[in-house]
Amino acid sequence: MPSVNPDLRYLGYVAWCLRRKHGYLVGIAFVDEQTLFTARMGEQVCQIERYCRMHDSHSDLHDNQALALEWVQEHADEFSHDTVRRAFAQPVPD
Repeated sequence: MPSVNPDLRYLGYVAWCLRRKHGYLVGIAFVDEQTLFTARMGEQVCQIERYCRMHDSHSDLHDNQALALEWVQEHADEFSHDTVRRAFAQPVPD
């Protein structure tokens, strides 16, 4: 996650890769649940930062905090432990 910290790394492996028009979409399988949880928390930080940038709110800390809270209220459930568990419990299509 170079946007958070250039040295930030999580142990995992490429589980799948799809070629897209402008690059690739890559699925990463992490080595354990704690690594997955930590990576998803990092992803949330990236998503919140992107959300704040979309609203041009880099100048005021209070505005950024309000936007971060807004993002969390709207999207945090997508990153919950239960949501991840449900995603893994989905049957794999043939």
